[in-house]
Amino acid sequence: MPATQYIEVVTFGDVAQVLPDWSASEEARVMRKVDLALIPWLLLCYTALNIDRQNISAAIIMNAETPAQTMVYQLGLDGSKFNWALSAFFVGYVVLEVPSNLLITRFNPSRWIARVMTSWGVLVACMGAVRNFTGLVVVRTLVGCMEAGFSPGTALYLSFWYKKYEVSSRWAYMFGGASVVSSFGGVIAFVVANMDGIAGLAGWRWLFIIEGAASTIFGLLTIFILPDYPQTCKFLEQREKEMVIGRLPPTGPSFASGDMVPSEILGAFKDWKMYALSISLMLTLITVYAFSYFSPSMILALGFSSADSQLLTVPIALVAAVWILFINWSSERFHDKVFHGIACLLPPISGYFLLSYMQGQLPDWGRYGLLFLPTLTNGVIPLIVGLSTMTSKNASRTAVRSAFTVASGNLGGVIGGQIYRLDDAPLFLRGHFVNGVLLIPVIVLFVLAGSAIAREGDYAGRRANVAVFERSGLEYDPMKPNDIRRLPSARK
Repeated sequence: MPATQYIEVVTFGDVAQVLPDWSASEEARVMRKVDLALIPWLLLCYTALNIDRQNISAAIIMNAETPAQTMVYQLGLDGSKFNWALSAFFVGYVVLEVPSNLLITRFNPSRWIARVMTSWGVLVACMGAVRNFTGLVVVRTLVGCMEAGFSPGTALYLSFWYKKYEVSSRWAYMFGGASVVSSFGGVIAFVVANMDGIAGLAGWRWLFIIEGAASTIFGLLTIFILPDYPQTCKFLEQREKEMVIGRLPPTGPSFASGDMVPSEILGAFKDWKMYALSISLMLTLITVYAFSYFSPSMILALGFSSADSQLLTVPIALVAAVWILFINWSSERFHDKVFHGIACLLPPISGYFLLSYMQGQLPDWGRYGLLFLPTLTNGVIPLIVGLSTMTSKNASRTAVRSAFTVASGNLGGVIGGQIYRLDDAPLFLRGHFVNGVLLIPVIVLFVLAGSAIAREGDYAGRRANVAVFERSGLEYDPMKPNDIRRLPSARK
């Protein structure tokens, strides 16, 4: 039986562009439908992650005017104990990132992401019951173990639905949108501080209990709300599924590739760009975690009350969140990551060195204003993660590279917890200088890796958005470019 020819293949250079049998407006409509089904819920889930990961920085200054009700007093966090409690989170987190990502297709994305969220939510709530420093470290370590795999897992999950360049932008919108919502975490802390003494519990304990319970609920709902694959979802019609599947890259992750392939896993470790991006992310996250964990303490050291300090973190976090959305929208619009990454790094470097050398000459509000510059570093995180995902082929390789990059990057969390010290207050000069120095090699590594990827051309610019087939939806024989057959979509 002769094959049905319904797609035109056009070549330019060494790339074949497969022109689909649907219009651009049809494709845009279907992808808006996919966006609405996936991104808002992932944004809420990522918001829960951001709040739960950062709530310890709000808890440490909560009700500071009543020393006996503080976390520092009740858990005996003298000396560097608070710093080690911060770093403990990342031990299991880093170790389990790659294994978690390799299991996501084995158990289906919705179930695995739900498992991650539910388990970390329960443990965050348990932090409200710890009685000493040892208990805090143990529970923080377990939270890190359970949270492992969420960030790279969502990047891998998006690659089942979107083209490579679109994965980067969608992950950025999810990350940035969550940052917008979670920027109001200071408001939550401000409100919860007024619960101090209710049922005999300090305010910081209520903060962990409430926010952990919320993540647990979100996790349980994820099983029912988040679709797994375009081939098995219920919100798309048959032709819409074929459109979503048919536009995906042939070597991308697929519903049909549920088993991990050892050769692909080993092959992922042969590309120097993965290591360059991993080191870039690690150095970036050292500064990001260090600053985010201690910014409430920096504001408190300016002379504000603990309640006002919680509220004053909101504008800083909100500016960072809006910057993330803008810079990644612009990156997708102009198909550029290198120059946008530089734009995210130069202002923070300047800000850290100004805080190191000029802070003592400024009034309190001037010092507060300088705190806005370091937060712009957050904009480069989705760019790095996006490049790592874009340069991956096949489910196994994508799973390993995205997880390896994020896991290596989060080693920065272990180090970042040690950069600032509470006894460095009120100016924290040493930590600001270290952060400024660390961001300089990030520019070098990011430019080298990004430029190399752009020169290769397979995953950036025009080639990144070529409409191509995907093995579980359309069959394409490269030896017979005009012989393209429609196949039945895969079903469970």
